[in-house]
Amino acid sequence: MEVSVIRSCSQATNPKTELGFSDSRFSFGKFNEKLFSRKPNSVSFESPLRRGKSGLRITAQAAQSDRLPKSKSSTKSKTLNRIRLFAGLPLDVVSGGTVNQFRAISAGLKALKLLGLEGVELPIWWGVVEHESMGKYNWSGYLTIAEMVRKAGLKLNVTLCFHASSQPKIPLPEWVLDIGKTKSNIFFKDRAGKPYRGCLSLAVDELAVLNGKTPMEVYQNFCESFKSAFSAFIGSTITGITMGLGPDGELRYPSHRGFAKSDTVPGAGEFQCYDKNMLHLLKQHAEACGKPKWGLGGPHNAPAY
Repeated sequence: MEVSVIRSCSQATNPKTELGFSDSRFSFGKFNEKLFSRKPNSVSFESPLRRGKSGLRITAQAAQSDRLPKSKSSTKSKTLNRIRLFAGLPLDVVSGGTVNQFRAISAGLKALKLLGLEGVELPIWWGVVEHESMGKYNWSGYLTIAEMVRKAGLKLNVTLCFHASSQPKIPLPEWVLDIGKTKSNIFFKDRAGKPYRGCLSLAVDELAVLNGKTPMEVYQNFCESFKSAFSAFIGSTITGITMGLGPDGELRYPSHRGFAKSDTVPGAGEFQCYDKNMLHLLKQHAEACGKPKWGLGGPHNAPAY
């Protein structure tokens, strides 16, 4: 598990107090000052903290925190900062409707509670939940995680991921990829016409390309099913919901198809705007602004990979 500390340091305080644990609460052993370093506006551990097979790792960085009101009984003017810590669960914590490494996750949640964390971040993948066919949702593994988090006394922030992951490998739903085999223009394409299968092209958002439905309709149905399935947790255990669209969950255009055999991507990338739907939108907008020649094709002098 990865833990990120989000805070702003307006005042210097004791590191043990900042992170909300002392020797009495830190159950992984005696506090080791050598593991801990502190710089202006940052808090960090020099090496991982581990216990058994749970593989708990803690990293820290500076960001904004919530500020608690001043105590009326205090004789001095002091401002206390409270840090809300959320640990990121593994991206592939759920697969095939089951929780991977159930015992390790369970032990990790208990450890995070002892450390004083607020909760955990859970990625929920479109390709896992709606894997086999459109409208057939399997929430069982993620519901198990939500119940584990509630029993541990933690909060849960959820991210709905409508994109694919390369590492670990979590593709789009199988039925979507099957459609893409005959209708490859549902994906972004580079100049050579090779598709990017990490997400659907933004140009098809309102087109009925998914068995008679638009991607926006499919996303909406997915979200409604999520709301129904997790109604017992929303507002209590689940305190935050984020939606990820586009490559790697970011609302942007891709610049690479993905290079599975290499850890590095050569060059700055290439425009992925050559699927017929994106080119059609380009043509429409070029004509609308009185520059029809601009809509004849993608950039002709842009760099390649």
